[in-house]
Amino acid sequence: MTPVVPNKGLLLLDGAQYEGAIDWLNEHYAADSPQSLFKGTAYEPISAAGPFLLNASIGSAAYAAWWGGSDLQHGVWLSSPLSIQQLLPILQRRLRIFDDYQRELWLRLADGSVLRRACLAGAQWPAGFWFGVESVWLRHGNAPVCAWENEAPEFDSAPANKGLAAQITLPEPLLHALSLPANPEKNV
Repeated sequence: MTPVVPNKGLLLLDGAQYEGAIDWLNEHYAADSPQSLFKGTAYEPISAAGPFLLNASIGSAAYAAWWGGSDLQHGVWLSSPLSIQQLLPILQRRLRIFDDYQRELWLRLADGSVLRRACLAGAQWPAGFWFGVESVWLRHGNAPVCAWENEAPEFDSAPANKGLAAQITLPEPLLHALSLPANPEKNV
């Protein structure tokens, strides 16, 4: 069953996709309040490069651009009743994760192409990873697709306010899917 297209959400965007990302976002999407996920962290000096979170509920420019297929196509649209201020610290706690050997790794959480490869590989997120998020949407081809639905958005597997310190262990199959080459069909 395909979920109904939600009307309330936020767009997670990897700044590496855009030259002068924060300036570009402020020029085109200032009304959608772009916020760097490094805001208020030790990495704030590089926060202008992203990743970013934007209001992307129905009626916003970011919603129209992403859902309409005209811009921001590399972003990850999150169906969520939460505001930017509520979801920002939640996502910050997910930028660094553990592998099975308890090594801390950075997660390209805002890069839609990375998450799309994991979705196409059938990878699943651990319960509680997408706290506050009802569903995760990605662009595939020229259309938005629901990549993952969260059966328990009220469950948080990283509840401690530890800034960017890793709290969640991602399973090896998911980490492998997230690290697949950009064009896996060319490597067959």
